[in-house]
Amino acid sequence: MSIRVIKILKLSLTLLIPILIITTAVRVLATDQYLAFEYRKASSPPDPFGFTGQQRFELASSNIHYVRAHLPDEALSGQTLNGSPVYNPREVTHMTDVQAVFQAVLRVWQVAFVLLLFLGFILWQSRQRMALASAIQSGGFLTSGIILMIAMLAVFAWQTWFDLFHRFFFVRGSWLFSYSDTLIRLFPIKFWFDATLTVSILSLAGGLWLAFIGWQGQRLLAKKQV
Repeated sequence: MSIRVIKILKLSLTLLIPILIITTAVRVLATDQYLAFEYRKASSPPDPFGFTGQQRFELASSNIHYVRAHLPDEALSGQTLNGSPVYNPREVTHMTDVQAVFQAVLRVWQVAFVLLLFLGFILWQSRQRMALASAIQSGGFLTSGIILMIAMLAVFAWQTWFDLFHRFFFVRGSWLFSYSDTLIRLFPIKFWFDATLTVSILSLAGGLWLAFIGWQGQRLLAKKQV
């Protein structure tokens, strides 16, 4: 295998690792377990318009299930509480956009996972194991650097980060709602701030762990070559 090909494979692996780690962390958030964890926090603000804790969890859970399972819009628009629709048309439209973004994230995760396995297998079978370990270390450090920048922006300039994130993925203004709308009641700003920090912590831990694995692998391989 030529040096040029090895460099291309290493670079590809390095760039794919942050994608896989961060999208994996995002997937963790879209679960009932994370919802329960977030809502149980003492710092979780209560709903000022009357949702009980159980109602809030059940509605949020069905919302997350709609996004994850790629359900039709009727799964949200048809929901009622005390005889009234849970979501207004603007909220349903926004959740349709959220569902599309999340499904794209799932596809990106799947592609990144398959490519990582494939490229790693090529390097392993070609006995370029030092290059593989180096790529894993570099990818771990790259993930850590990216996520640290995101976390610092979120902590020190939350509104800027929140606006930039939504403007990148959604039509301008389509994600702005009244405080009395269901989506805000289920997922207040505090929820999204905590979610951003959770993704950051999980991704940072994953990046540092892979960086250590890559470094340890290179160290062991170097010993064998002595």
